[in-house]
Amino acid sequence: MGFLRGYRLAGAKLGPPDTNPDANNRIANCQSSLITSTRPLHHFFTMFVTKPRLFLNYILKNRFAVPSFNVSNLEMARAVIEAAELEDAPVMVQTDFINFDYAGMTELSGIIRSLAERASVPVLMHQDHPGKDENIYHSLRHGYFSVMYDGGHHPLADNIRGTIRFAEAAHACGAILESEIGQFGGEYQGGRAIRAAAEETAEMAEKSGTDTLAVSVGSEHGQKTRLDLELLSEIAKSTRIPLVLHGGSGIHPEDAKSATKLNVYKINIGAALINGFVDALTEGAALPPAHDPKHQVILRHVIERLREIARTRLSLFGASSHGKKLLQELIVAQSDLPNRIEITKQ
Repeated sequence: MGFLRGYRLAGAKLGPPDTNPDANNRIANCQSSLITSTRPLHHFFTMFVTKPRLFLNYILKNRFAVPSFNVSNLEMARAVIEAAELEDAPVMVQTDFINFDYAGMTELSGIIRSLAERASVPVLMHQDHPGKDENIYHSLRHGYFSVMYDGGHHPLADNIRGTIRFAEAAHACGAILESEIGQFGGEYQGGRAIRAAAEETAEMAEKSGTDTLAVSVGSEHGQKTRLDLELLSEIAKSTRIPLVLHGGSGIHPEDAKSATKLNVYKINIGAALINGFVDALTEGAALPPAHDPKHQVILRHVIERLREIARTRLSLFGASSHGKKLLQELIVAQSDLPNRIEITKQ
């Protein structure tokens, strides 16, 4: 409730609201009236998530995962946020160094934030593979509340040192940090996939201060795969922090569902959107003439196609119907949770 927290409400005694019961009561009443209002909640609050640990905590508590869609233009970003609204689902929208090189960090983050602020569901903006470490600092300055340190190719000790450094930077900005154990290989990242070792993931979780951990357990960028669910289960038990899967477009649907019960809160989706975008451009170009300009007809078709792809993933991962419920928790909370999320033993 950032815009009310420091407000001097009419008729209340002056002073910080946190120490003023009169002001606190009026803030609580204002929050309650807004939450129960017949007007949509997004008419009062921005849906751009600035409390990422609360976002994380809700997802883990309710045992589902959010797709984190990799976007590189307006059409992709609009399609996935509209899909989330139609599914009443929280969503993550992410960009990586390839997207930055193509469209620019300032431009992409501006597009995503603008769309998120008008959405009716919570949208968390995430920086995926940074390419260069300095891009993490740039992302934090551009308002990303979730960022990734890409250290999976380093020896474990170096990976931990790098993660500590960037965890401190992210936390100072109110953001969360994702780190990586193993490598996912496949398209765009290149090389072969290297699976995570359970003992290394446990050490990483214990020593690095990372908020979430991307673990390589069979998925690959741009490839159809089956997960090593036994390894994932072992990692979930040894780390007890939120886990991430990359290469989510090709993960078998049943494996993706199983992963949501093994502390996986986020599954990256990139190739499905890229392939859908290319296919939809071809389909759109073959559509009959319409009143609108040809390029707009094509791009509207692209958005429709990508929207359906995104809705399928949101539903598959169990995120549907959680948007407004999570929104209420974000609204009521005065601030984000102070410490990283750790899963208690079931």
